[in-house]
Amino acid sequence: MTAEREEQNAEEEDLTSRSDIKRARKTREDALSRLAKRLCALTPPKLEKLELPEPVLEAIFLAQSIKAHAPKNRQLRVVRSQLRAENWPGIVVRLEQLQKHGRVTSSSSDGGSDAQARSWMVRLLGEGNVALNELLEAHPALDRKHIRTLVRNVQHSSAERRARAEEKLAHTLEQALR
Repeated sequence: MTAEREEQNAEEEDLTSRSDIKRARKTREDALSRLAKRLCALTPPKLEKLELPEPVLEAIFLAQSIKAHAPKNRQLRVVRSQLRAENWPGIVVRLEQLQKHGRVTSSSSDGGSDAQARSWMVRLLGEGNVALNELLEAHPALDRKHIRTLVRNVQHSSAERRARAEEKLAHTLEQALR
C-alpha cells in the first residue's frame, strides 16, 4: 500500500508545472515583502518585543535608517532574505498579536498552530489545488468548498479588503489545526 502511495506522490510531483511553481514562489515572496515593510514601519521598542533574531533586527534597523528610495528597496530585499531563513509565519503571528493586543503572549513565541495556519494560507494562495488536496488529506474534517471560497476571496479582493479576507482564511485554518 505504501509503495502505491509513493508512486502516486511521484506522479503528482511530475504534474506540477513551472508556472505553478513560479506562482507559489511569487505568493511567498509577496507575503515576505509585506512582512518586511510592516516590520520596518515599527518603532525599536516594538521590534524588541517581537524577539526577532539578531540578523533580522540588524537588517531592519539599517533599512529604517535609509531615506532614499532605491537603496531602501535593496535593503528591504535583504530583510526579506533574512526573514526567509527564519520561521517567518511565526513572526507574522507575533506581529499581529503585538498590533492587536499591544504585547506578545508567551505561548506564541514559537508560533504553534497559528504559524502553521499562516504557512498553509501562503501555500494555498500560491499552490492552489495541490496545497488544498494536501491540507484536506491531513485534515479531512475541513470543508473543501468553504476553504476554496476563502482562498478565492483573498485572491480576488482589492488591496484594502485583502487583509480582512486573509484574516478570515487564517482564522478558519487556525480553528481547523487546533
